Amino acid sequence: MMRMLTYSPPKLKPSTASTQVIDELGQVVCTFKRSYKNIWFRIADVFLDHQYFVQVDVYSTNGELLYQGKKIPRWGKTQYKVINCKTTERYHITYKSMQVVVPEFMISSNDGQFIVKRELMDWARFYYNEQEVARWRMKTTELFKTYLQIEDASPIEDPAFFVCLFQLIFYYGE
Repeated sequence: MMRMLTYSPPKLKPSTASTQVIDELGQVVCTFKRSYKNIWFRIADVFLDHQYFVQVDVYSTNGELLYQGKKIPRWGKTQYKVINCKTTERYHITYKSMQVVVPEFMISSNDGQFIVKRELMDWARFYYNEQEVARWRMKTTELFKTYLQIEDASPIEDPAFFVCLFQLIFYYGE
């Protein structure tokens, strides 16, 4: 059975408001928010168009930090990382293609390698062994309501991971 989740992120990228992620039964499964190391990073980010110091924190319903995602700015090729705060598993995300409009990402971890492909105005698709196992879509026509679907065949089933990943690479960190 496929898991289907929705959420509505803050309309403004610099917002640090917490957002609830809701499952198909209407239950909150996790929350996330953008965070900064300190006030100086937040102030500096204003001058850098809110795209340089990017960190996404995803929490359980009882407030435990589950995943932390960070943008790692590099000259030429930006990278990202997502850390599972319970297991310390690290996921390294790099651009596989440098197309800005329809990017493709490679995700490497101890769990294996994954690919994320996004089509213009369509779903971002998460692949494992060339099989689509999850998808994410933000609908601007619905005030940025966001949809996440995770297939049973996905080796990663935690919605918190996917929320962290997709918010990091397609919303805050783009």
